[in-house]
Amino acid sequence: MQSRDKWIPRYFVLFFAFIALVNGVMVWLAVNTHTGLVTEHPYEKGLAYNQVVNAEQAQEALGWGGNIAFDKHMLTFTLLDRTGAAVAADRVTAHFMRPTQEGMDFDVTLSPVADGMWQAEVTPPHNGLWEVRVYAEQGSNRFQQAKRIVVP
Repeated sequence: MQSRDKWIPRYFVLFFAFIALVNGVMVWLAVNTHTGLVTEHPYEKGLAYNQVVNAEQAQEALGWGGNIAFDKHMLTFTLLDRTGAAVAADRVTAHFMRPTQEGMDFDVTLSPVADGMWQAEVTPPHNGLWEVRVYAEQGSNRFQQAKRIVVP
């Protein structure tokens, strides 16, 4: 038996130790890098699902239609009723959410610029994909619309 042949059993042990080390690093990364949480308070949101359905039906009954536009850091929202007339909402806000990173969400209040049109200058903290959800309120009537935008 040659001297290099004595190392063969050690190579097997080192190989499996290396595999165990790599698997341990992968397990550590999987546990510590993503919580797996998609939404906050999922149980409560599941219980309130009927309220969401009722709100959606109430919005459809209003017959309102909205348009979200984002160009050169200017967010514009237009709200019309089913006849095409402008809707005078009491309050219009926008919620910006980054689908690829948590903790970057922010809200903006839009100002009226014309009948049925609101605007706000918005500079998101990072470029890329954002989801904008606009909420309009007129008395007890509520309207919401969402759109994904790309900030260059």
